Amino acid sequence: MTPVAGQTLADFLSAHDLSLRRADVINSWSRSQLDSALRAGDVTRILPGVYCASTKAREPVVMGRALNEWAPRGLVSGALALAIYAPSLPAPRIADLVVPHGQHMRAQSWVRLIQRAPGTVSSRPGGIECAVPARALLDAWGAAAPGNRRDMLYSALWERVCGWRQLSRELERTPRLAGRRDLERVLDWFAIGATSPLEVRARREVFVGSRFRDLEWQVPLNIPGRRARADALHRVAKVVVELDGVRFHSSDEARRKDANRDVDLAAAGYLTVRLTWRDVTERPAWCRTSLLAVIASRTLRAAST
Repeated sequence: MTPVAGQTLADFLSAHDLSLRRADVINSWSRSQLDSALRAGDVTRILPGVYCASTKAREPVVMGRALNEWAPRGLVSGALALAIYAPSLPAPRIADLVVPHGQHMRAQSWVRLIQRAPGTVSSRPGGIECAVPARALLDAWGAAAPGNRRDMLYSALWERVCGWRQLSRELERTPRLAGRRDLERVLDWFAIGATSPLEVRARREVFVGSRFRDLEWQVPLNIPGRRARADALHRVAKVVVELDGVRFHSSDEARRKDANRDVDLAAAGYLTVRLTWRDVTERPAWCRTSLLAVIASRTLRAAST
């Protein structure tokens, strides 16, 4: 990308999600302009010999491109790669960079080097050389604090960085991984029939205990004019729980289909309760209390008729 005539280095880098090598900076501007921008704090030396706008030094795409400039044979992996694949995921404080065995590089404060064969298969989201999504997710899992691993995993799967089956296949090829047993346990929950990370969280973390023992999961329903499947069903109260993601249920067509489905279920005597990702992850106590209240009310009504 060529700067516009008269455009300063600081303005150019601020206008683009780029990092530049020192030689490229000096060739397009000058050593004195680089030194001046550094002194002013407008430009940052993000890695040895690599520069970016100070305001963009923590943006995942800029971090990833800087790593590619610094280590052309490396692959961005872990949580940083996930944030590049899915911009809604948070940028990590520490970035994982996979480099070939025997490649010795000076340690950097925000870079964790992983020495292994990078392999011939990689992805290039935004032109950045990254480990394939499932491999990046495994690296992120292994590096995360044990108490944070499941949240990170569910969020990445929910954002469709990769699927649980892809992750399972990659795990089979990985001989050692921190927290492997817990990851295998979570993947088993998908294997026995869960359709989404939202369902896994709802079933394993929210609607647990004796008060929810009558909830059935992934139940087919045969109602007049429609065949449907309930994410969860309380059969006695005839309450259907649907776990919805805003991304997949926010279009006009999706809302119309949901509304028609709810009407058909209501005509057959079922009440639909819809819960979102935010409901389940940010206010699980409210989800439990609300669903129990609905079930109690419906059960009492059914007993009195």
